[in-house]
Amino acid sequence: MDFPDDLRTAEEQLKQAEKEFLAGTDGIAGALLTKLSTGTFSSDATRAQEQMEKLDESRYIKWDRWEKRFEFSASFWKDEGYPSIDTTTHQASNPDWYSNRTDTSAFVKDLMVRREVLAPTVDGERNGPKTPLGNPSNKWLLDFVAFSSLHLSFKNHWEQLVRDIVRKRPQTDLRLVAERLGLTIQDTLDIARTIRNLDDHVIEHDVSDSSKNLTYHCRKPDPSLTPLVDITV
Repeated sequence: MDFPDDLRTAEEQLKQAEKEFLAGTDGIAGALLTKLSTGTFSSDATRAQEQMEKLDESRYIKWDRWEKRFEFSASFWKDEGYPSIDTTTHQASNPDWYSNRTDTSAFVKDLMVRREVLAPTVDGERNGPKTPLGNPSNKWLLDFVAFSSLHLSFKNHWEQLVRDIVRKRPQTDLRLVAERLGLTIQDTLDIARTIRNLDDHVIEHDVSDSSKNLTYHCRKPDPSLTPLVDITV
């Protein structure tokens, strides 16, 4: 298998872990990280483990000012591998291409209704001392932050694969990129728009010149780049 195949396999393992998590199993992130720690994504597994160890529970568990009621609140996508979810409507806020591709919004919505939320304090009291880093009252948060870290890592890997290909040459046919990486045309377009430099252009459809359809135009290409995975032109 090449890197994109390895990446898809790792994503499938993460998806299976999420299913087990939603079924009520805790502590399954450890087994997943152990599985990933000896292969292609060992550095990603290490990063996820570090996120678990420095988990600040109060960042994710909020409470109403006047009621003793605690709620889970996923952080924004720029910081996490999951999109933020409105606690009232259970709708995702600005999900990006990867959230749509992996259906992470549905995972967070299910999490919010299936997991009990406890006060993020040592004694369980509203005004009690905060739980120490890495040892939350809500133990399932450890799995959540590990999964979140992996999602963000995998998303970045896909974007880096596309970035290296399109910045190597003045013009790149995005259909070839999609075919080589095993991505949909839409995902490839969305990634190209996400990673493009300000002076570059992503053309989905050109009414005056159909040869420019689905192309990435790089103003300052770097032919010395050696993409981990490249297209044949």
